[in-house]
Amino acid sequence: MSHRHPRLAYGGVALAAYMLLVRHMRYRRIRKMQAKYPDPTIPLRDHAIAKEVLATAVNWDFPYMAEVALEFALFKTYAVPTISKILAATQQFSKEVGKRAEDTGLILMEITQGYARSQKRIATTGVDSPEARAKDEYRAFVATERLNFIHSHYPIKQEDFLYTLALFIKEPHSFIDQYEWRPLTELECNAYFAAWRRIGEDMNIENIPDSYEGVKIWAEEYERKNSVFAKSNVTIADQTVGHLLSRAPAFLHPFGRLVVASLLTPSLRRAFGYNEPPKSVYYTVHAFLQIRRLIIKYLMLPRRTTRVRSPLDVNEFGRYVPTFNKYAPVYKDGYRIEDLGPTKFLGKCPVSFHPSGITPPHDLPSTHPVPVQKE
Repeated sequence: MSHRHPRLAYGGVALAAYMLLVRHMRYRRIRKMQAKYPDPTIPLRDHAIAKEVLATAVNWDFPYMAEVALEFALFKTYAVPTISKILAATQQFSKEVGKRAEDTGLILMEITQGYARSQKRIATTGVDSPEARAKDEYRAFVATERLNFIHSHYPIKQEDFLYTLALFIKEPHSFIDQYEWRPLTELECNAYFAAWRRIGEDMNIENIPDSYEGVKIWAEEYERKNSVFAKSNVTIADQTVGHLLSRAPAFLHPFGRLVVASLLTPSLRRAFGYNEPPKSVYYTVHAFLQIRRLIIKYLMLPRRTTRVRSPLDVNEFGRYVPTFNKYAPVYKDGYRIEDLGPTKFLGKCPVSFHPSGITPPHDLPSTHPVPVQKE
């Protein structure tokens, strides 16, 4: 037996050394960022810095949980009847829920991933030109204009716009602090707020609070008053959860719905008409998330590349093809930013973006119907 002890000791030392290496490597990026910007409030005054800090957090350190948090933020808005009734009336969720989810995700990525694309461009090609950065900025502009154009056709309350924006600021902070390998720093929290506040301003959203805490307090109060049960909530929530589970085997869908319920507060479950999940499921879900957090923190080396789903450039047909797909692909041949959104708005965006000047060949499925439908 004694000859085994040295092996155990060597194994323990090797494991401890590896865990120390993981910790050093994992915190190296945020330490470097904090050394570069010792004043954690600087993102509130410098939009370029806000985008840099946010891209580093979202696309390097927390890509999965940041994305899940945005999906969850959208899901929470469906508990507000004034939102869910408009969505139900469009019939997009009942007829093409996958396309609707993909369009929303791609528009948001076109708006938010410009700096991350710049980082990826440098990593893959070694260079990043002012022209490329300007193109990324214009892509974000077109996506924002497309979003504003779509929204202008629906009777959406200003408060519901603000609530959605507030959740995009608040939910990533909450999810990352609870489930990721480290919490957000004050610098990152301010970057989240500043970057999304600018997006809100570009969308002409009114009365945006002037701090993260202000946004959080406002959103929680609005949710308390307005997240109430309605049949339209149930309809949109069920169709959304069905889409989220679309790639899971059918026999797992009932459990998947319990997982979703486990992540909701009691008031949100009531607004969606969901029953309280069994305690065994609730504790299993949260235990799994905590185990994941510990594994990442102590056993997984950090990412070596930035995770960006929006492509760096167009394909040979002048379209953008997502770098990967979480669900069944919607745009196998690529998309044009000004075409994202409901089919009835194809060809009607007030702005367009054709960086290559390439006209798709006739045999490629067109995203523009001919003739263009009238309102």
